[in-house]
Amino acid sequence: MLKSSQINFLGNINVQTMQRQSGIFIGERNNAIGWSAHGKENSVIGGISGQSNLLYQNISILIDPDFIDTPIDDRDINLSLEYPGNEDSPTNLTLESINVNTMIDNSAVFVGKGHVTGMDANEKANYSQGSLFGNQNRVLNNLNINNDQDQIDAIIDDQDIKIAHIKKE
Repeated sequence: MLKSSQINFLGNINVQTMQRQSGIFIGERNNAIGWSAHGKENSVIGGISGQSNLLYQNISILIDPDFIDTPIDDRDINLSLEYPGNEDSPTNLTLESINVNTMIDNSAVFVGKGHVTGMDANEKANYSQGSLFGNQNRVLNNLNINNDQDQIDAIIDDQDIKIAHIKKE
């Protein structure tokens, strides 16, 4: 027999920054199976978040002349099996608010019952500057050079067998 759960939000959900393979799961039964996020990223400056950030007199150079660039082999096998569960006590949760400043690769916020399996995030990234988060940051008079001269760059061989056992309620 399904027992009810009650989740009350009195305020808001505030998220400033979310990047690859991030999630917010809210509810009684969240199933996220077989997540995959693979890629290659070149950024000369990268992401900038916040207020009043100053980038002044910067020279950023990124040279990435690969012969073979980021071959990705992602042949996942995702199995999701439900099995009968015992009767759990109901979940009662009251939240005023959820505040998340930064969620980067493979980050998650779970509220309630959740079954999240198979999260993987493989990435090769070149950043001349990188990410800049926050308030009133100053980046002055910088010279950033990133020279990545590989013949074969960032081989990602991610062949997983992901099995999820989900309790049937």
